[in-house]
Amino acid sequence: MKKNNILKAIGICFLAYVVLSWIIPAGSFSSGTFVKSDTQPLGLFDIFLYPIVTASTSLFILNALIILLIGGFYSVLSKTGVYSKIVEKVAEQFKNNGYIFLAITVFVFALLSALTGLTMPLLIMVPFFVAVVLKLGYRKIVALLSTFGAILVGNIGSIYSFNINGYLTIFFETEVNDILTSRILLFVLMTFAFIGFVLFLSEKQKITNKEDKKSSKKEMEIPLYSEHVVENKSAIPMVLISIFMIVLLMVGMYNWETMLQVDFFTNIHTSISEFEIFGYPIFKNIIGTVDPLGYWTNYDLAIILFIATMLIAWIYNVKGQDKWKAFVEGVKEMVPVALCTIAAEILFLIMNSNAGTSFFETIANFFISMTKGFNAFTFGLLSAIGGIFFNDFPYLVNELYVPITTLYTDYNFIGIFMQMIHGFIMLIAPTSMILVAGLQFLNISYTEWLKNVWKYLLIALIMIIAFTVLLTVL
Repeated sequence: MKKNNILKAIGICFLAYVVLSWIIPAGSFSSGTFVKSDTQPLGLFDIFLYPIVTASTSLFILNALIILLIGGFYSVLSKTGVYSKIVEKVAEQFKNNGYIFLAITVFVFALLSALTGLTMPLLIMVPFFVAVVLKLGYRKIVALLSTFGAILVGNIGSIYSFNINGYLTIFFETEVNDILTSRILLFVLMTFAFIGFVLFLSEKQKITNKEDKKSSKKEMEIPLYSEHVVENKSAIPMVLISIFMIVLLMVGMYNWETMLQVDFFTNIHTSISEFEIFGYPIFKNIIGTVDPLGYWTNYDLAIILFIATMLIAWIYNVKGQDKWKAFVEGVKEMVPVALCTIAAEILFLIMNSNAGTSFFETIANFFISMTKGFNAFTFGLLSAIGGIFFNDFPYLVNELYVPITTLYTDYNFIGIFMQMIHGFIMLIAPTSMILVAGLQFLNISYTEWLKNVWKYLLIALIMIIAFTVLLTVL
């Protein structure tokens, strides 16, 4: 396998930003008017400073911590002797119908991504599905596409994701069910085209007996997995705990109140917190500081994931020393993945450090001023460039909010258009955290990813253009 070059791609993006910071003057939008400023060049000291600042920023450290905890979780699962038995049984069930498992995998990840946008809980599920795909004899690129790739495709066709659709309603004061039919149609088109692409590619990406042992061995190495089976232990407790954890996190981290006006969980939390015995809020003090379901964050995710890991270790009688040794081994295996995801956030941190006044506003003004009214081509280029800088969609919307609300009126169309372009770019950009995590996790080079995914990118781009034309006609 070729050497993983994703860090080189991230470095090139960073250096390109440094060069542009010396050339393009900064600017800002004030009351709909563009105000030009001086350049904000990054010097030699900044080149070393920003990576360090990124690595020490709590938001990015927390994401990295969760990735490390996922490693510890699966390593402990493997130590029980039950996890590999589950993987083997699932792979055996689909032995002669691997394409069905691939289709199910892509659809599940894309659908959950489109409905919730909860990336980190979905990442907890990824190693299991990757293990089964590799056990079925497919190459790692197929495992990458059907899991990490499917999550990104779900973002393109996002339906009820708070991080996308929720923020669009907040910024533009629209309703979440506006153009719902169009969003569902977009999801169906993108997802089923991707399923077809993955199934087509998978036929060419199976390990054959003709391959040399060295290359096939590298392809068959399953991350966070070891062949350790204990037949006399039941898999039921592990399965139930894992499913309950995922469901709890999905429910707890999805913003029900803002998205769907469901205040059920908030009301329950209030009732429990305000319950008193002789004037003493007993449950509030016993439980401690816990947000209502629907307002949980990655902090809560990290706690639940760690508790589930320790609970499974206890149920399966994994002793103290073995438990911690396995946990540390899993954490160590995920260190490169965690570090790469932090590196992917460097440009995002810089842009947020200069939020409101940076050369991106100058670029935005350039493209927006090229035409009178909305132009899909120029605004699409602007959204694509913005996607590279702002890998978190709400921040891109925030940067373009002033010129959008000043110059345009059809906010629903603008929103879904930006959603499509940003999601598309996240399939390509070296600053895409999910993509970077997947490449590093499966040790696939960035060039190999582009080599294999370009056909779907072309199909997706054609569908985006056709969908844009359809929306303008309707």
